Amino acid sequence: MEKILMPLLGFAITTMVACSSDSGQLSAVESSSSAESSATVVAVDYSLGRAMNARLGRGINLGNSWDSKSYADDVPEEPYNFGYNDDLDGGWGNPIKDGDFEIVKNAGFNSVRIPVRWQHNSNPTTHEVNPERLAGVMEDVQLALNQGLAVIVDFHWYQELMNAANDYTNDPTNNAAAYEAEKTHFLAIWAQVATALNVFPDSMLVLEILNEPTIKDATVLNDVMLSAYNVIRSAAPGKTIMFESYHAAKFNDIGALQLPQDGNIIFSGHYYEPYTYTHAGHGYTCAGDETYSTTATTDFPKYVALAQSLYPDVNGGHIPMNMGEFGVAAGARSSCGEAKGPSDKYWALWSKKTIAAAEKYGMSWTYWGFTKVGGFEAYDRYNNTWYTGILDALFQN
Repeated sequence: MEKILMPLLGFAITTMVACSSDSGQLSAVESSSSAESSATVVAVDYSLGRAMNARLGRGINLGNSWDSKSYADDVPEEPYNFGYNDDLDGGWGNPIKDGDFEIVKNAGFNSVRIPVRWQHNSNPTTHEVNPERLAGVMEDVQLALNQGLAVIVDFHWYQELMNAANDYTNDPTNNAAAYEAEKTHFLAIWAQVATALNVFPDSMLVLEILNEPTIKDATVLNDVMLSAYNVIRSAAPGKTIMFESYHAAKFNDIGALQLPQDGNIIFSGHYYEPYTYTHAGHGYTCAGDETYSTTATTDFPKYVALAQSLYPDVNGGHIPMNMGEFGVAAGARSSCGEAKGPSDKYWALWSKKTIAAAEKYGMSWTYWGFTKVGGFEAYDRYNNTWYTGILDALFQN
């Protein structure tokens, strides 16, 4: 059923100071020097974050919808395409349907992640987020909650901010003003979004600061993440806040972050190793199962040990961890085609091993993704059914 989007009242904004490319292909990650947190290790009571992480459990991304964008020949040359009559969650022809949440719930999932390109169509002067976008996302959050699904809402594809941050790193003298302007816009949008979404129960909603940061300098990354954290925590004091690290959300870069001593946070990493296999046809050779490999059973213990050493829990263990994206573009849905893409058989094997490794250490996860996500999809929108073997591979005891 088509959504009826009711405009929200505008927000008064004051100036504040402190997933993959758009096509589904992983963005090129710029190199950076390794950075480990130099802060003193302090054990934190992560009971609130741990409870929320357990509630997230097994989830799925509703990607290529609210994170989409669309352009036409007459797109105005304004930042963020302000003033352009955008297609909202239908920019890539994949709008979320009201019934999707029931489908997801009935399949056995506990949660959904809703990626949102919040800056798209926002006002570059007043910093107001597009009111129809905010209203539409809030409607989808409510539909998810109606089904008993917990929800992660993230800020997806803010490339303008990440580009400005990297320009600033390369040449601070000439690019400081542009970086501060983008950061101000980012924080102002989060102030609106967190305030609006705070009407939903604390126990059912997670706010994720920034998807797959490609900010290459750890100091600048922490400036962005902690500034946003402070804004979100002020607007939504009881909400769980989710962090990602640089190199597009690599688990082993948790050491680059300076996480606050807040027990109601979760660290999220994305896992597509090896990309030569999972992303065949998305910048990598279509070689069928020849590139199949999995190192999940050895990778995840290392991630957990690192988290334990940097962010221990006073109750034992470590900061709650989430696998926010993972998957393989496989089978007939692969852009390589069924003959040259990873087979469903080996897709299932990779998925089972990856999930088993994550769940062994108490991680929640959100598969990428539900439908029409460049060959990674679990649900066949055209035939209104889950692809054969998908659910068996994802839900294992």
